[in-house]
Amino acid sequence: MRSTRLKTSISTIFLLIPLAVAAFTAVAQAENVRQSAARTLVEPAYPIWLAQAKAWTTDMQLMKTMMERAIGGLAARLPADCDVARMKRDICGIKLFNVPSSLMSPNVQENEMIAAQVLNYEPVRRGDLIVQKARFQGGDETVALTRIIGLPGETVKMLNDRVFINGKEMIAAATGQVIPGEFMSGEVYTETTPEGRSYSTLLSPEMPPGAVSNFGPVTLPGNSYFVLGDNRHSSVDSRYPHAFNGDGLVRKESILGVALSVLVSKDPDRAGNKL
Repeated sequence: MRSTRLKTSISTIFLLIPLAVAAFTAVAQAENVRQSAARTLVEPAYPIWLAQAKAWTTDMQLMKTMMERAIGGLAARLPADCDVARMKRDICGIKLFNVPSSLMSPNVQENEMIAAQVLNYEPVRRGDLIVQKARFQGGDETVALTRIIGLPGETVKMLNDRVFINGKEMIAAATGQVIPGEFMSGEVYTETTPEGRSYSTLLSPEMPPGAVSNFGPVTLPGNSYFVLGDNRHSSVDSRYPHAFNGDGLVRKESILGVALSVLVSKDPDRAGNKL
C-alpha cells in the first residue's frame, strides 16, 4: 500500500511539472514584453531626461547603468497589457513628471523624474503616492505629489506626528537613518498602514516654525481623501486647509494618476526605485 501511494505521488509530481514550467514561462514572457515596452520609451530619451533633471553625466557606463535600472523599475510597474505596440500608441497610459521640490523626501528627491499611471489605473489605496491637481495659497491650479492617508468616510487625526485612522494608530518605527540637509536634517521612519503597506517618512528632530504635528479629528466626506507629504515637517498638505485646495482635501476627480517609479535622479542608485 505504501509503495502504491508513493508511486501515485511521484506520478502527480511529474504531471504537475509541465504545468509549473508553462506558468513560469508565461510569467517570464510577460516580463520580457513589458521590459521591451519600457526600453522603447526610455532608451531613446534617457540622455535628454538626464539633462532635464540636472543629472547629466559624461560617464557613459554610469549613464547606461542608470538607464537599465530605470527600464527595469518601470517595466515592473507597467500594466499587464503593456507591450511595444501599446507603448508606441499611448505610452501604456503613463505620464512623466519632474518633481520640483523635496516635499516627498526620502522617497522622491528634488528634480527627479518619475513615471505615473494616468490611464486605467486601479482605484487608489491608502499608501499610494498620487499625482493630483492642487491649489496652494489660493493660487493657480498646479500639479502636486502627495500620499493617500485617509479614505472617504474615515475619521483622521494626528497627535505629535502620529497618524490615527478611525482611532487606530498607524505604526511609525524609527529606522536610525538620518538624512542631512543644508538647513535641516531629518530622521527616517517606516510608517505602516492598517492594511500592512509600508513606506518611509522624514521627520525633523526640531519642529520648524509653523509646522503642524497635531490635527483633527476630521471625518472625510464622500469622494474626498486626506493626504500627507512624506517629508512631514516640510510639506503643505491636508493639515493646512487654508493653504491646500481651500479645505485641505483631495477630490477623486482631482487625482491624475498613481506614481510608479523613479526614472532619473542625481543619485544613480535611485534610478528605477519603485514608488
